[in-house]
Amino acid sequence: MTLSINAQPLAYGVPIHAGEHQRYLDRTRKSWELLNRTRDLIPTGHAGGMWYQMPYPVLLNKGKGSRVWDVDGNEYLDLRIGDWVLIHGHANERINEAVSRQLPLGSQYGSPEWDLSYRMASLLVERMPSVERVRFMVSGTETNLLALRLARAHTGRTKLAKATGSYHGIADVLVVGSSTISFIKDRIPPGVTPGVAQDVLEFPFNDPDGAEAVIEASASELAAVIVEPIMGAAGMVPATREFLQRLREVTARHGIVLIFDEVVTFPIAYGGAQAHHDVNPDLTSMSKAIGGGLPLAALGGTTELMDLLDPDKNGGRAPVTAASTFGGNQAALAAGIACLEMLTPEVHARVQSLGERARLGIDAIGVKYGLPLHATGFGHILAMHWAPEPVVDYRTRMQDDSEKITNLGVALMNEGFYHFSFGSFLLSTTHTEADIDSLLGGLEQALHNLGYV
Repeated sequence: MTLSINAQPLAYGVPIHAGEHQRYLDRTRKSWELLNRTRDLIPTGHAGGMWYQMPYPVLLNKGKGSRVWDVDGNEYLDLRIGDWVLIHGHANERINEAVSRQLPLGSQYGSPEWDLSYRMASLLVERMPSVERVRFMVSGTETNLLALRLARAHTGRTKLAKATGSYHGIADVLVVGSSTISFIKDRIPPGVTPGVAQDVLEFPFNDPDGAEAVIEASASELAAVIVEPIMGAAGMVPATREFLQRLREVTARHGIVLIFDEVVTFPIAYGGAQAHHDVNPDLTSMSKAIGGGLPLAALGGTTELMDLLDPDKNGGRAPVTAASTFGGNQAALAAGIACLEMLTPEVHARVQSLGERARLGIDAIGVKYGLPLHATGFGHILAMHWAPEPVVDYRTRMQDDSEKITNLGVALMNEGFYHFSFGSFLLSTTHTEADIDSLLGGLEQALHNLGYV
Protein backbone atom coordinates (compact mmCIF):
# COMPACT_ATOMS: atom_id res chain seq x y z
CA MET A 1 0.00 0.00 0.00
CA THR A 2 1.28 3.46 -0.88
CA LEU A 3 0.90 6.63 1.17
CA SER A 4 2.01 9.37 -1.19
CA ILE A 5 0.32 10.01 -4.51
CA ASN A 6 1.98 8.87 -7.72
CA ALA A 7 1.00 8.57 -11.35
CA GLN A 8 -0.84 5.30 -10.79
CA PRO A 9 -1.11 4.28 -7.12
CA LEU A 10 -1.72 0.60 -6.47
CA ALA A 11 -3.57 -1.26 -3.71
CA TYR A 12 -2.91 -5.00 -3.68
CA GLY A 13 -2.05 -4.86 -7.36
CA VAL A 14 -5.19 -2.94 -8.38
CA PRO A 15 -4.60 0.46 -10.00
CA ILE A 16 -6.33 3.20 -7.99
CA HIS A 17 -7.62 6.45 -9.49
CA ALA A 18 -5.01 9.06 -8.51
CA GLY A 19 -7.47 11.80 -7.55
CA GLU A 20 -9.71 9.58 -5.46
CA HIS A 21 -6.67 7.98 -3.85
CA GLN A 22 -5.35 11.35 -2.76
CA ARG A 23 -8.77 12.41 -1.54
CA TYR A 24 -9.01 9.21 0.51
CA LEU A 25 -5.57 9.81 1.99
CA ASP A 26 -6.36 13.41 2.86
CA ARG A 27 -9.57 12.38 4.66
CA THR A 28 -8.08 9.46 6.62
CA ARG A 29 -4.50 10.34 7.58
CA LYS A 30 -5.00 9.43 11.24
CA SER A 31 -6.36 6.02 10.23
CA TRP A 32 -3.22 5.45 8.18
CA GLU A 33 -0.90 6.47 11.00
CA LEU A 34 -2.65 4.34 13.64
CA LEU A 35 -2.92 1.39 11.27
CA ASN A 36 0.82 1.40 10.73
CA ARG A 37 1.48 1.61 14.46
CA THR A 38 -0.80 -1.38 15.07
CA ARG A 39 0.71 -3.38 12.22
CA ASP A 40 3.93 -3.79 14.22
CA LEU A 41 1.99 -5.96 16.68
CA ILE A 42 -0.86 -7.40 14.60
CA PRO A 43 -0.54 -8.68 11.01
CA THR A 44 -2.48 -6.30 8.68
CA GLY A 45 -3.12 -4.00 11.67
CA HIS A 46 -6.65 -5.38 12.00
CA ALA A 47 -7.40 -7.56 15.03
CA GLY A 48 -9.70 -9.90 13.09
CA GLY A 49 -12.53 -10.20 10.63
CA MET A 50 -12.38 -9.13 7.01
CA TRP A 51 -9.44 -6.78 7.20
CA TYR A 52 -8.86 -5.56 3.69
CA GLN A 53 -10.30 -2.37 2.32
CA MET A 54 -8.90 -0.46 -0.62
CA PRO A 55 -6.52 1.30 -0.56
CA TYR A 56 -6.24 0.72 3.21
CA PRO A 57 -8.77 0.36 6.04
CA VAL A 58 -10.21 3.32 7.85
CA LEU A 59 -10.32 2.85 11.62
CA LEU A 60 -13.70 3.28 13.26
CA ASN A 61 -14.29 4.38 16.82
CA LYS A 62 -18.05 4.86 17.06
CA GLY A 63 -21.27 3.47 15.65
CA LYS A 64 -24.91 4.31 16.21
CA GLY A 65 -27.81 2.94 14.21
CA SER A 66 -26.89 3.05 10.53
CA ARG A 67 -23.93 5.43 10.99
CA VAL A 68 -20.27 4.96 11.88
CA TRP A 69 -17.47 7.45 12.52
CA ASP A 70 -13.75 6.99 11.92
CA VAL A 71 -10.81 8.29 13.97
CA ASP A 72 -10.49 11.28 11.61
CA GLY A 73 -14.05 12.32 12.42
CA ASN A 74 -15.59 11.28 9.09
CA GLU A 75 -19.20 10.09 9.24
CA TYR A 76 -20.35 7.23 7.00
CA LEU A 77 -23.57 5.45 6.17
CA ASP A 78 -22.66 1.95 7.33
CA LEU A 79 -23.30 -0.62 4.61
CA ARG A 80 -21.10 -3.29 6.16
CA ILE A 81 -22.96 -3.71 9.50
CA GLY A 82 -20.05 -5.16 11.46
CA ASP A 83 -19.19 -7.68 8.74
CA TRP A 84 -22.73 -9.12 8.42
CA VAL A 85 -23.41 -9.04 12.17
CA LEU A 86 -25.42 -5.96 13.16
CA ILE A 87 -28.80 -6.60 11.58
CA HIS A 88 -30.30 -4.03 13.98
CA GLY A 89 -27.50 -1.52 13.52
CA HIS A 90 -25.00 -0.22 16.04
CA ALA A 91 -25.69 0.16 19.77
CA ASN A 92 -29.28 -1.08 19.59
CA GLU A 93 -30.92 -0.09 22.87
CA ARG A 94 -32.98 -3.25 23.36
CA ILE A 95 -29.94 -5.49 22.78
CA ASN A 96 -27.78 -3.31 25.03
CA GLU A 97 -30.37 -3.54 27.79
CA ALA A 98 -30.56 -7.34 27.49
CA VAL A 99 -26.78 -7.66 27.81
CA SER A 100 -26.68 -5.17 30.68
CA ARG A 101 -29.27 -7.20 32.60
CA GLN A 102 -27.23 -10.38 32.11
CA LEU A 103 -23.74 -9.12 32.92
CA PRO A 104 -24.29 -8.71 36.70
CA LEU A 105 -25.51 -12.33 36.74
CA GLY A 106 -22.47 -13.59 34.85
CA SER A 107 -21.29 -13.51 31.25
CA GLN A 108 -19.89 -17.06 31.08
CA TYR A 109 -20.87 -19.99 33.28
CA GLY A 110 -19.07 -22.84 31.54
CA SER A 111 -21.91 -25.11 32.60
CA PRO A 112 -25.56 -25.56 31.65
CA GLU A 113 -28.04 -22.87 32.60
CA TRP A 114 -31.79 -23.18 32.65
CA ASP A 115 -33.11 -20.23 30.67
CA LEU A 116 -31.20 -18.41 27.94
CA SER A 117 -30.08 -21.41 25.87
CA TYR A 118 -33.58 -22.89 25.95
CA ARG A 119 -35.18 -19.62 24.87
CA MET A 120 -32.65 -19.05 22.08
CA ALA A 121 -32.96 -22.61 20.81
CA SER A 122 -36.75 -22.32 20.88
CA LEU A 123 -36.64 -19.18 18.75
CA LEU A 124 -34.41 -20.89 16.17
CA VAL A 125 -36.49 -24.07 16.04
CA GLU A 126 -39.69 -22.06 15.68
CA ARG A 127 -38.53 -20.14 12.63
CA MET A 128 -36.11 -22.52 10.85
CA PRO A 129 -38.19 -25.18 9.05
CA SER A 130 -35.58 -27.96 9.13
CA VAL A 131 -34.22 -27.43 12.64
CA GLU A 132 -35.36 -29.80 15.40
CA ARG A 133 -32.40 -29.58 17.79
CA VAL A 134 -29.68 -26.96 18.28
CA ARG A 135 -26.11 -26.82 19.56
CA PHE A 136 -24.40 -23.47 20.18
CA MET A 137 -20.91 -22.60 18.98
CA VAL A 138 -19.00 -19.33 18.40
CA SER A 139 -18.10 -18.98 14.71
CA GLY A 140 -19.28 -20.04 11.30
CA THR A 141 -16.06 -21.92 10.62
CA GLU A 142 -16.41 -23.93 13.83
CA THR A 143 -20.05 -24.69 13.10
CA ASN A 144 -19.43 -25.85 9.54
CA LEU A 145 -16.66 -28.15 10.77
CA LEU A 146 -19.02 -29.71 13.30
CA ALA A 147 -21.67 -30.15 10.60
CA LEU A 148 -19.16 -31.94 8.39
CA ARG A 149 -18.03 -34.19 11.24
CA LEU A 150 -21.64 -35.14 11.98
CA ALA A 151 -22.18 -35.93 8.30
CA ARG A 152 -19.12 -38.19 8.23
CA ALA A 153 -20.12 -39.97 11.44
CA HIS A 154 -23.65 -40.48 10.14
CA THR A 155 -22.74 -41.74 6.68
CA GLY A 156 -19.40 -43.43 7.25
CA ARG A 157 -18.08 -41.56 4.21
CA THR A 158 -15.33 -38.95 4.01
CA LYS A 159 -15.72 -36.53 1.12
CA LEU A 160 -17.27 -33.06 0.97
CA ALA A 161 -18.75 -31.34 -2.08
CA LYS A 162 -19.09 -27.56 -2.21
CA ALA A 163 -19.91 -25.00 -4.87
CA THR A 164 -17.21 -23.44 -6.99
CA GLY A 165 -16.28 -20.05 -5.53
CA SER A 166 -18.08 -20.60 -2.24
CA TYR A 167 -16.82 -19.59 1.20
CA HIS A 168 -17.52 -21.56 4.38
CA GLY A 169 -14.75 -20.46 6.74
CA ILE A 170 -11.00 -20.76 7.16
CA ALA A 171 -10.52 -24.42 8.17
CA ASP A 172 -8.31 -26.49 5.86
CA VAL A 173 -11.09 -28.57 4.36
CA LEU A 174 -13.17 -25.43 3.74
CA VAL A 175 -10.53 -23.31 1.95
CA VAL A 176 -9.53 -25.93 -0.61
CA GLY A 177 -10.63 -25.14 -4.15
CA SER A 178 -11.61 -21.99 -6.04
CA SER A 179 -11.88 -18.80 -4.04
CA THR A 180 -13.03 -15.23 -4.53
CA ILE A 181 -12.02 -14.05 -1.07
CA SER A 182 -8.31 -14.89 -1.11
CA PHE A 183 -5.47 -13.35 -3.08
CA ILE A 184 -4.01 -16.88 -3.29
CA LYS A 185 -5.36 -18.61 -6.38
CA ASP A 186 -3.90 -22.08 -5.84
CA ARG A 187 -6.51 -24.80 -5.33
CA ILE A 188 -4.49 -25.97 -2.33
CA PRO A 189 -3.54 -22.82 -0.37
CA PRO A 190 -0.23 -22.65 1.51
CA GLY A 191 -0.40 -24.59 4.75
CA VAL A 192 -3.07 -27.03 3.56
CA THR A 193 -2.07 -30.66 2.99
CA PRO A 194 -2.84 -32.56 -0.23
CA GLY A 195 -4.50 -35.21 1.92
CA VAL A 196 -7.18 -32.74 2.94
CA ALA A 197 -7.63 -31.52 -0.61
CA GLN A 198 -8.36 -34.99 -2.00
CA ASP A 199 -11.51 -35.14 0.12
CA VAL A 200 -13.04 -32.00 -1.45
CA LEU A 201 -15.04 -31.83 -4.68
CA GLU A 202 -16.53 -28.75 -6.33
CA PHE A 203 -19.71 -28.46 -8.33
CA PRO A 204 -20.96 -25.52 -10.43
CA PHE A 205 -23.19 -23.06 -8.60
CA ASN A 206 -26.66 -22.44 -10.04
CA ASP A 207 -26.23 -25.29 -12.53
CA PRO A 208 -28.66 -28.03 -11.42
CA ASP A 209 -27.61 -30.53 -14.09
CA GLY A 210 -23.88 -29.89 -13.65
CA ALA A 211 -24.08 -30.13 -9.87
CA GLU A 212 -26.11 -33.31 -10.00
CA ALA A 213 -23.58 -34.90 -12.35
CA VAL A 214 -20.67 -34.15 -9.99
CA ILE A 215 -22.56 -35.48 -6.97
CA GLU A 216 -23.77 -38.59 -8.77
CA ALA A 217 -20.25 -39.46 -9.90
CA SER A 218 -18.93 -39.58 -6.32
CA ALA A 219 -22.11 -40.34 -4.39
CA SER A 220 -20.75 -43.46 -2.70
CA GLU A 221 -17.89 -41.42 -1.16
CA LEU A 222 -19.73 -38.21 -0.31
CA ALA A 223 -20.65 -37.56 3.30
CA ALA A 224 -21.95 -34.04 2.74
CA VAL A 225 -22.87 -31.36 0.27
CA ILE A 226 -22.60 -27.83 1.65
CA VAL A 227 -24.02 -24.76 -0.06
CA GLU A 228 -24.56 -21.06 0.60
CA PRO A 229 -28.09 -20.08 -0.48
CA ILE A 230 -26.45 -16.77 -1.38
CA MET A 231 -22.74 -16.88 -2.14
CA GLY A 232 -21.49 -13.98 -0.04
CA ALA A 233 -17.78 -13.58 -0.66
CA ALA A 234 -18.32 -14.51 -4.30
CA GLY A 235 -20.34 -11.36 -4.91
CA MET A 236 -23.72 -11.78 -3.19
CA VAL A 237 -24.96 -14.26 -5.81
CA PRO A 238 -28.29 -15.87 -4.88
CA ALA A 239 -29.00 -19.51 -5.65
CA THR A 240 -32.09 -20.29 -7.66
CA ARG A 241 -34.84 -22.34 -6.07
CA GLU A 242 -34.46 -24.97 -8.80
CA PHE A 243 -30.75 -25.36 -7.98
CA LEU A 244 -31.35 -25.81 -4.25
CA GLN A 245 -34.23 -28.20 -4.84
CA ARG A 246 -32.07 -30.32 -7.13
CA LEU A 247 -29.36 -30.51 -4.47
CA ARG A 248 -32.01 -31.66 -2.01
CA GLU A 249 -33.26 -34.33 -4.39
CA VAL A 250 -29.89 -35.81 -5.34
CA THR A 251 -28.54 -35.83 -1.78
CA ALA A 252 -31.70 -37.45 -0.42
CA ARG A 253 -31.52 -40.10 -3.13
CA HIS A 254 -27.99 -41.09 -2.13
CA GLY A 255 -28.17 -40.61 1.63
CA ILE A 256 -25.80 -37.62 1.54
CA VAL A 257 -26.15 -35.01 4.26
CA LEU A 258 -27.20 -31.63 2.83
CA ILE A 259 -25.83 -28.67 4.79
CA PHE A 260 -27.14 -25.16 4.29
CA ASP A 261 -24.55 -22.57 5.33
CA GLU A 262 -26.92 -19.84 6.51
CA VAL A 263 -24.22 -17.95 8.39
CA VAL A 264 -24.90 -14.89 6.24
CA THR A 265 -28.37 -15.68 4.84
CA PHE A 266 -30.21 -16.21 8.13
CA PRO A 267 -31.62 -12.63 8.15
CA ILE A 268 -32.85 -12.54 4.54
CA ALA A 269 -36.28 -13.86 5.52
CA TYR A 270 -38.17 -15.17 8.52
CA GLY A 271 -36.78 -18.69 8.69
CA GLY A 272 -33.78 -17.91 6.52
CA ALA A 273 -33.18 -18.91 2.93
CA GLN A 274 -34.56 -22.40 3.49
CA ALA A 275 -37.95 -20.96 4.41
CA HIS A 276 -37.85 -18.54 1.48
CA HIS A 277 -37.08 -21.34 -0.98
CA ASP A 278 -39.08 -24.07 0.79
CA VAL A 279 -36.09 -26.44 0.77
CA ASN A 280 -35.18 -28.27 3.97
CA PRO A 281 -31.54 -29.27 4.50
CA ASP A 282 -30.41 -31.88 7.03
CA LEU A 283 -28.14 -29.48 8.90
CA THR A 284 -28.01 -25.68 9.07
CA SER A 285 -25.08 -23.57 10.24
CA MET A 286 -25.91 -20.12 11.60
CA SER A 287 -23.78 -17.32 13.01
CA LYS A 288 -23.06 -13.60 12.58
CA ALA A 289 -26.43 -11.84 12.95
CA ILE A 290 -27.95 -14.38 15.37
CA GLY A 291 -25.77 -13.05 18.20
CA GLY A 292 -27.08 -9.50 18.07
CA GLY A 293 -23.53 -8.17 17.75
CA LEU A 294 -21.79 -10.63 20.09
CA PRO A 295 -19.98 -13.84 19.02
CA LEU A 296 -22.54 -16.62 18.69
CA ALA A 297 -23.15 -19.48 16.28
CA ALA A 298 -25.50 -22.44 16.16
CA LEU A 299 -25.77 -25.74 14.37
CA GLY A 300 -29.32 -26.94 13.89
CA GLY A 301 -30.63 -30.07 12.28
CA THR A 302 -32.76 -33.16 12.38
CA THR A 303 -33.10 -35.09 15.60
CA GLU A 304 -31.42 -38.11 14.02
CA LEU A 305 -28.24 -36.20 13.19
CA MET A 306 -28.11 -33.95 16.23
CA ASP A 307 -28.57 -36.95 18.54
CA LEU A 308 -25.04 -38.00 17.58
CA LEU A 309 -23.93 -35.21 19.96
CA ASP A 310 -25.95 -36.53 22.90
CA PRO A 311 -24.34 -39.15 25.22
CA ASP A 312 -27.73 -40.09 26.68
CA LYS A 313 -28.92 -41.14 23.23
CA ASN A 314 -25.86 -43.31 22.66
CA GLY A 315 -25.32 -45.43 25.73
CA GLY A 316 -23.45 -42.72 27.60
CA ARG A 317 -20.89 -41.97 24.86
CA ALA A 318 -21.68 -39.50 22.11
CA PRO A 319 -20.17 -40.50 18.74
CA VAL A 320 -19.33 -36.84 18.05
CA THR A 321 -18.07 -34.37 20.64
CA ALA A 322 -18.94 -30.69 20.33
CA ALA A 323 -16.72 -28.83 22.74
CA SER A 324 -16.89 -25.05 22.31
CA THR A 325 -15.76 -23.10 25.37
CA PHE A 326 -17.63 -19.93 24.48
CA GLY A 327 -20.48 -21.69 22.71
CA GLY A 328 -23.68 -20.58 24.41
CA ASN A 329 -21.97 -17.71 26.23
CA GLN A 330 -24.64 -16.12 28.44
CA ALA A 331 -24.06 -12.52 27.35
CA ALA A 332 -24.19 -13.56 23.68
CA LEU A 333 -27.36 -15.58 24.20
CA ALA A 334 -29.03 -12.61 25.89
CA ALA A 335 -28.10 -10.42 22.91
CA GLY A 336 -29.23 -13.08 20.44
CA ILE A 337 -32.64 -13.50 22.05
CA ALA A 338 -33.27 -9.75 21.92
CA CYS A 339 -32.08 -9.67 18.31
CA LEU A 340 -34.33 -12.50 17.14
CA GLU A 341 -37.38 -11.21 18.99
CA MET A 342 -37.14 -8.01 16.95
CA LEU A 343 -36.76 -9.87 13.63
CA THR A 344 -40.45 -10.28 12.91
CA PRO A 345 -41.87 -11.20 9.49
CA GLU A 346 -42.89 -7.57 9.03
CA VAL A 347 -39.35 -6.35 9.74
CA HIS A 348 -37.90 -8.86 7.28
CA ALA A 349 -40.35 -7.67 4.61
CA ARG A 350 -39.39 -4.03 5.13
CA VAL A 351 -35.66 -4.76 4.83
CA GLN A 352 -36.29 -6.90 1.75
CA SER A 353 -38.03 -3.94 0.14
CA LEU A 354 -35.06 -1.69 0.92
CA GLY A 355 -32.70 -4.19 -0.65
CA GLU A 356 -34.85 -4.40 -3.76
CA ARG A 357 -34.94 -0.60 -3.99
CA ALA A 358 -31.14 -0.55 -3.94
CA ARG A 359 -30.71 -3.38 -6.46
CA LEU A 360 -33.21 -1.91 -8.91
CA GLY A 361 -31.58 1.50 -8.48
CA ILE A 362 -28.12 0.17 -9.34
CA ASP A 363 -29.54 -1.61 -12.38
CA ALA A 364 -31.26 1.61 -13.45
CA ILE A 365 -28.00 3.58 -13.21
CA GLY A 366 -26.31 1.01 -15.44
CA VAL A 367 -29.08 1.35 -18.01
CA LYS A 368 -29.10 5.15 -17.77
CA TYR A 369 -25.43 5.44 -18.70
CA GLY A 370 -25.17 2.37 -20.91
CA LEU A 371 -22.76 0.64 -18.54
CA PRO A 372 -22.37 -3.09 -17.79
CA LEU A 373 -23.25 -2.26 -14.17
CA HIS A 374 -25.84 -4.33 -12.36
CA ALA A 375 -26.72 -5.69 -8.93
CA THR A 376 -27.15 -9.08 -7.32
CA GLY A 377 -28.47 -10.27 -3.97
CA PHE A 378 -31.66 -10.74 -2.02
CA GLY A 379 -33.09 -9.37 1.19
CA HIS A 380 -30.60 -7.20 3.04
CA ILE A 381 -27.71 -8.48 0.87
CA LEU A 382 -26.58 -6.83 -2.37
CA ALA A 383 -23.57 -6.22 -4.56
CA MET A 384 -22.73 -4.27 -7.68
CA HIS A 385 -20.94 -5.84 -10.64
CA TRP A 386 -19.26 -4.40 -13.71
CA ALA A 387 -19.55 -7.41 -15.96
CA PRO A 388 -20.58 -8.15 -19.56
CA GLU A 389 -23.34 -10.55 -18.51
CA PRO A 390 -25.47 -11.02 -15.39
CA VAL A 391 -23.49 -12.48 -12.50
CA VAL A 392 -25.13 -15.77 -11.54
CA ASP A 393 -22.20 -18.06 -10.68
CA TYR A 394 -18.42 -18.25 -10.26
CA ARG A 395 -17.69 -18.03 -13.99
CA THR A 396 -19.69 -14.85 -14.51
CA ARG A 397 -18.43 -13.40 -11.22
CA MET A 398 -14.84 -13.76 -12.44
CA GLN A 399 -15.70 -11.57 -15.44
CA ASP A 400 -16.13 -8.60 -13.11
CA ASP A 401 -13.88 -5.63 -13.87
CA SER A 402 -12.16 -5.59 -10.48
CA GLU A 403 -10.39 -2.30 -11.20
CA LYS A 404 -13.64 -0.45 -11.81
CA ILE A 405 -15.44 -2.03 -8.86
CA THR A 406 -12.51 -1.28 -6.53
CA ASN A 407 -12.29 2.32 -7.67
CA LEU A 408 -16.03 2.78 -7.30
CA GLY A 409 -15.55 1.50 -3.76
CA VAL A 410 -12.83 4.05 -3.01
CA ALA A 411 -14.93 6.85 -4.48
CA LEU A 412 -18.00 5.75 -2.49
CA MET A 413 -15.95 5.78 0.71
CA ASN A 414 -14.94 9.34 -0.13
CA GLU A 415 -18.63 10.17 -0.56
CA GLY A 416 -19.37 8.81 2.93
CA PHE A 417 -20.50 5.21 2.33
CA TYR A 418 -18.74 2.52 4.36
CA HIS A 419 -18.83 -0.87 2.65
CA PHE A 420 -16.80 -3.84 1.38
CA SER A 421 -14.15 -2.96 -1.20
CA PHE A 422 -15.34 -5.71 -3.53
CA GLY A 423 -18.59 -3.88 -4.26
CA SER A 424 -20.82 -5.50 -1.65
CA PHE A 425 -23.32 -3.90 0.69
CA LEU A 426 -25.42 -4.98 3.67
CA LEU A 427 -28.50 -3.33 5.10
CA SER A 428 -29.85 -3.30 8.64
CA THR A 429 -33.26 -2.64 10.11
CA THR A 430 -32.07 0.91 10.88
CA HIS A 431 -31.65 1.85 7.21
CA THR A 432 -34.31 3.91 5.45
CA GLU A 433 -35.49 4.61 1.92
CA ALA A 434 -33.69 7.95 2.16
CA ASP A 435 -30.46 6.07 2.93
CA ILE A 436 -30.90 3.93 -0.19
CA ASP A 437 -31.57 6.98 -2.33
CA SER A 438 -28.48 8.63 -0.86
CA LEU A 439 -26.39 5.58 -1.78
CA LEU A 440 -27.67 5.65 -5.34
CA GLY A 441 -26.91 9.35 -5.59
CA GLY A 442 -23.45 8.70 -4.20
CA LEU A 443 -22.88 5.97 -6.80
CA GLU A 444 -23.77 8.34 -9.63
CA GLN A 445 -21.42 10.95 -8.18
CA ALA A 446 -18.66 8.35 -7.90
CA LEU A 447 -19.08 7.41 -11.56
CA HIS A 448 -18.66 11.06 -12.53
CA ASN A 449 -15.70 11.59 -10.20
CA LEU A 450 -13.90 8.63 -11.76
CA GLY A 451 -14.67 9.73 -15.32
CA TYR A 452 -16.63 6.52 -16.03
CA VAL A 453 -19.54 8.60 -17.36
